Amino acid sequence: MGDMIPISHFPAGGRSFARARSAVLALALALSVVLSAACATSLGRAKRFYAEGQDLARAFRTEAAVAQWKRALDEAGRACRRRPSAQAFTVKGLAEANLGRWREAERSFLAAFGFGFGDGKDWASDSALAGLAASFEGLGLEAPALRLYARLADRSGFRPAVMLAAERRTNLALAGLAGLEAKERDRSLADLLKTLDRLIDRDFACGLYHYLHAQVDGHAGELGRAYEEAVVARELGLPTEKIGRDNDNQLVYCYVRLLDSLAPAERGALAAAQAGWAAKWGWRDDRTPAWKKE
Repeated sequence: MGDMIPISHFPAGGRSFARARSAVLALALALSVVLSAACATSLGRAKRFYAEGQDLARAFRTEAAVAQWKRALDEAGRACRRRPSAQAFTVKGLAEANLGRWREAERSFLAAFGFGFGDGKDWASDSALAGLAASFEGLGLEAPALRLYARLADRSGFRPAVMLAAERRTNLALAGLAGLEAKERDRSLADLLKTLDRLIDRDFACGLYHYLHAQVDGHAGELGRAYEEAVVARELGLPTEKIGRDNDNQLVYCYVRLLDSLAPAERGALAAAQAGWAAKWGWRDDRTPAWKKE
């Protein structure tokens, strides 16, 4: 098996590979606590090395993270040879996916399903399914990836897998809007909003779902709802700094557009509300988040 392929070296379609790897990383970061309960076995060590890799990735220490993922892969490989199990192949597949080895990851996840997951191991089953979807996406198979993401978003009870599926399904669907006719575009946006409404009803405190809702609202031209959802997302918190900044940009974009379209009285009320939020968040002014450079 080869080394990790740097994102900058991906061939045509490399953006899809990079997005899929980011999706696995997002799931893996959320799984760190679950996987960190190590014991004196190859599988236990694989879980520990894998969790340590996620901690390093979170701190943007990429080379050190890759080294831990490789150690996790070696130990998971031993576990698969000595005592093969669904969990062993799941951890192996996640490590392979983080290293950009999509073909190997696909085989590992399929092997995990072949062994089956015991009672109380829904997290492992849904993790493997999410990893399989990401591996399909990394291989350019977006249609089956979308179907798996939709299934997870609708049926999974494991929050990290649902969050991953909601984000990837939304992003893939939004990326495909450009090639659709008006009616199909509207239908696709309506379906996304229905899914996100259901997810928000189930888990209102998840800022990611509000962020995604704001993104879809923006594409649908519902700037008022997009602004409100972006504010709620920021207040609840978002899983990564990148998503947080993207949400801030969406919030400011909607705010400025709304100011241009509202009547004077409504414009004044919105400006006052935004000034209050900006002060609470420590922004330099109502349109400039603190993280933005001068």
